[in-house]
Amino acid sequence: MEKEEVLNGIYRCAKCKLCTITSFHPREELFPICPSGEYYGFQAFYAPGRLEILKGILDDDIEESDELLKIIYSCTLCGACYEKCKEITKVDLNFSEIFEEMREIAVEKGWVLDAHKDLIEKIRETHNAYGEVQSRYQRKEGDILYFVGCTSRYREKEISESMIELLDKLNVNFQILEDEWCCGSTLLRIGQVEEAKELIEHNIDEIKRSGAKTIVFTCPGCLMTFKKNYPQLNVELLHSTQFIERLNPNLRLKNLGIGVTYHDPCHLGRHLGIYEEPREILSKIANIKEMKRNREQSWCCGSGGGVRSAFEEFSSWSARERIKEARGVADTLVSACPFCKHNLNDNSDGMKVYDVVELVNRALE
Repeated sequence: MEKEEVLNGIYRCAKCKLCTITSFHPREELFPICPSGEYYGFQAFYAPGRLEILKGILDDDIEESDELLKIIYSCTLCGACYEKCKEITKVDLNFSEIFEEMREIAVEKGWVLDAHKDLIEKIRETHNAYGEVQSRYQRKEGDILYFVGCTSRYREKEISESMIELLDKLNVNFQILEDEWCCGSTLLRIGQVEEAKELIEHNIDEIKRSGAKTIVFTCPGCLMTFKKNYPQLNVELLHSTQFIERLNPNLRLKNLGIGVTYHDPCHLGRHLGIYEEPREILSKIANIKEMKRNREQSWCCGSGGGVRSAFEEFSSWSARERIKEARGVADTLVSACPFCKHNLNDNSDGMKVYDVVELVNRALE
């Protein structure tokens, strides 16, 4: 974004603060919708306040400090404020894009969190966000490519294992990149655009060599990054739930006899507009009940935007808030994002947390 475009966004915000709650109708219960603002409690951590901080940075009126870096990097980029602003004021003001630009400006100034420096170093050395020795899958045939992603590969392996089993059960010919690197999502979200370029170029080369015509993702963060930052790829990009819905006529699914509630991942829902496919699938295999904050008004799990790596206490608090809400509705919480599952599971206090793919694999007859 050019400076004038950023300034235009700053000036278009009326500072009405209606972007901080789920609903402004007096007969409905109000719920907070901005995790960082609710946790830290100061206006600087809500969208209107961050815009004022950004204006000060652009005008060179603000100097680097620990508190400033916390304000810049504690936003999960969940997009809830954008959805509320768009709904209420009809103004198309994409706060997430503006705050990503804010971080790019911070990086140019050398304002980088130590935790993010450690993350960058891990990715440089191992090409994944967890600093793990690269694992490899021996899957090399088919027009369909399953892009596994860092979290499904190294932390929430049940998701990738379930996806692979599911594809095998359905006799889908598919491949997995032998040398898959991090998609670059986290680096891009924390303003490290230059650091992400090598990852993107490598993956593009590998995918072109593979000859794949369709790429399926269990990670919405990877899918969003491919849609936004991999323009050179002329291939179809699908989330796992979209792919499963496409296969629906061939699926013989049994009802698992469990009650579940569904958590909308920010990347999948607000950023990609995919709300119904996961629900359609779950309705066939379980009794699904909605939390009050759902779809566009879903509460963020707290792990996105590089927040979990830098502000673990805040990230865990946000996940616990979601778990509390889910407990009031069902015994099992289901999402469609490995990063959401990872953070929610780590803070579940015994509540069962699954990915949609795991349950579909169990339900497939």
